[in-house]
Amino acid sequence: MYHAMSLYIVKRIVIAIPVIVGIVTLVFVLSRVAPGDPVTHLYSPTISTTAVEQLREEFGLERPLLQQFIDWISHVARGDFGISYSHHRPVHAVILDVLPNTILLGLAAIAIEFVLGCLIGAWAAHHHNSFIDRMVSGVGLVMYTMPTFWVGLLLLYLLSYTLGAFPSSQILSIHAEHLSSLAYTVDLLKHLALPALTIAIPGSAGIARFMRSSLINVDNEDYILAARSMGINQRTISLFYKLPNALTPVITILGLELGTLMAGALVTETIFAWPGMGRLTVMAIFSRDYPLIMGCTIVAGTVVILGNLIADILYATIDPRVRLV
Repeated sequence: MYHAMSLYIVKRIVIAIPVIVGIVTLVFVLSRVAPGDPVTHLYSPTISTTAVEQLREEFGLERPLLQQFIDWISHVARGDFGISYSHHRPVHAVILDVLPNTILLGLAAIAIEFVLGCLIGAWAAHHHNSFIDRMVSGVGLVMYTMPTFWVGLLLLYLLSYTLGAFPSSQILSIHAEHLSSLAYTVDLLKHLALPALTIAIPGSAGIARFMRSSLINVDNEDYILAARSMGINQRTISLFYKLPNALTPVITILGLELGTLMAGALVTETIFAWPGMGRLTVMAIFSRDYPLIMGCTIVAGTVVILGNLIADILYATIDPRVRLV
């Protein structure tokens, strides 16, 4: 089992390499051909022509596009992502400054999404074909189709501006460094709540629908009928027979949600001024910071591929019938 899983992981990593190369190649070309110039974005639009030419030569923008790409790939292969135009620091250092914030937001959103989606899906499955089931399915469909920016703005209006229950932006209050450890943690969680809910609400609706369908399908399996015929109580059947088998498709969806999470972070972190990868990527795009755009693209692509890989491994771990090939 472990040998097969190791071979599968190596195989997936090998397959992922050309995928990453394809993604960064596309982003590299699109970023270069898009209107705008990093020199005029980072400096005054009235900067002299001589200064523009000097800066473009310093950034390597005067060379042919293919030569720029080859040079960039060769540096990345050595672990050098270049220097950010806007931050004047190595790209990897800029990304490492904000990556923990995005990881924190992502883990919180996934936890909320998973728990909320499973509970709602199990509740709907328990009341199968009832008014509650139809109501949950209808509300879930509406929640699933809501755009992330609309969810964020709605939560801001209701829970921040109207009720004042949560802060509207940033990751910490201004004077958070002077707070005690407990107060600091509470302040962080209050700032984390709205961004995490913004990402989790649409995703939890999708998980709830999958959980509901999975539980209903599992309920008719032969091993469930056999467990009931043996006199095993319903709670034991639900916890140890139905739930583990119903979770397998949900785990897969959760892994795929990492891609949606990275896309949602672009909008969510911008709305709530959360200092993470999403906001950094948006700012890099607006400033035409090519090295930073490419660094963020590599990190985002890697996270999505790892999410899919983790989902497959968890799927095989939960369901012994699955074999990784």
